[in-house]
Amino acid sequence: MPNSIEPSEIPSSQPAVPVEVSIGYSSLATGWKRWRRHLRCMISAYLPEIAVNAFKYSPQQTARANWDAEYAGGHWDYLRGSSEIARYGIIASFCHCYSRGGALLDHGCGEGILRRHLNLDIFSHYVGVDLSLDAVARADRNHGGERTRFLVGNVEHYEPEQKYDVIVFNEMLYYLEDPESVLRRYRDHLNPNGVFVVSMFDMIKARKVWQMLDRNNRLVESSRAVNQGGHSWTIRVYQQA
Repeated sequence: MPNSIEPSEIPSSQPAVPVEVSIGYSSLATGWKRWRRHLRCMISAYLPEIAVNAFKYSPQQTARANWDAEYAGGHWDYLRGSSEIARYGIIASFCHCYSRGGALLDHGCGEGILRRHLNLDIFSHYVGVDLSLDAVARADRNHGGERTRFLVGNVEHYEPEQKYDVIVFNEMLYYLEDPESVLRRYRDHLNPNGVFVVSMFDMIKARKVWQMLDRNNRLVESSRAVNQGGHSWTIRVYQQA
């Protein structure tokens, strides 16, 4: 609903008061939607474990063709906007903090937005992997260069060529049937004292994944990002237990 009405849109016989009511209603409706989203995220993030246990985990279902169509159609363009800066800022800060001059692997790299937030001087090089051919093509076009590689790959089958200081799983673990088995497979590809940095949108499905990860990994640090629209994310750092 628009926040203003042009004079030409107001019939000559209609007083100005309803315009103010319309503006007020629009602001109220927008505020209510924002707080409803915020409340939903808060409940998902802080619901007691005993309540989370009552839910059964089932992964998000999205085919590779859908990812390519969504990227090509501009569905994910908003990820470049200011509403995502806090989340990417926290992920990047954790990556910088736990780097010891080695390489970084970014699973779910999309079109390379995290790469844009990283100071590559801290890492030997960066490798981004994503399931979407369209996203990887954009990433390589916009952010490819020296010490940076973008590859099309499936996190469940991708075989790293080396070990990393930091391996990022960015908003993608809840698309997997068994997220914990994936992290377990990547432990052999961490350098000594290397870490996993995991980011997930706050929802019950993500809480189920956090439960899996907490059982077999050592939680090092955790933070949350909340934007003006009421959306929130939890970002955690794990090491081998």
